[in-house]
Amino acid sequence: MNGSASDLDDLYTASIGRLLLATLGRRRVMRAAASGVAGLMLAACGAAAGNAPAPGGTARAPGQFSGTPTAIVPAQRGVGGPAPKALWVYVFNVGSQDVSIIDTAKNEVLATRPLGAAIRWLSNEQRYWDGSLIWTYDFPENKLQALAIDPKEVAVVKRIDTGTTGPGHSLMLSPDRKTGYLNAAGSNVINVLDLGAGKVAQQLETGQFP
Repeated sequence: MNGSASDLDDLYTASIGRLLLATLGRRRVMRAAASGVAGLMLAACGAAAGNAPAPGGTARAPGQFSGTPTAIVPAQRGVGGPAPKALWVYVFNVGSQDVSIIDTAKNEVLATRPLGAAIRWLSNEQRYWDGSLIWTYDFPENKLQALAIDPKEVAVVKRIDTGTTGPGHSLMLSPDRKTGYLNAAGSNVINVLDLGAGKVAQQLETGQFP
């Protein structure tokens, strides 16, 4: 991609405002995106021969990947005013603990933002969007914690240490988006999380390796 780093940052900031902020108030934005994940992945990574990045990985620069991506969260079309020409796709990379932002119109990586966490999803159909933050999990050194990602900043803004051991496999929000449920396979419990208070409210014993 041509242009300086500052030009890229300007493009990134402006586009985030245009493509994301207009829809962040809609509670179902991330859930609605889930149904288009497979098609968007093909559009972003496989539509143009020679421009498709290698399977798996983090983009240090357009077309240069290493590691393994585990989830794709598409940005939504703007509400009001001209619709953008194409969606952006967010690819979370486990190995390098960052997220690659792909412009599906050009089939190229615009930027890679560090997260400092290995983000995983069991399913893109689970509830993980609370209206302002994306909730997921990580287990560094096998210590399980819930994470909240601000999609505008593309940064982890909240962490809830559970005091339990991993691996974890899924964090699911309740229908009212106020409670989270996170399995702790190493501790044989389901952590019930009070998202507003930022703490574990209860632990449900499940038997071996939930």
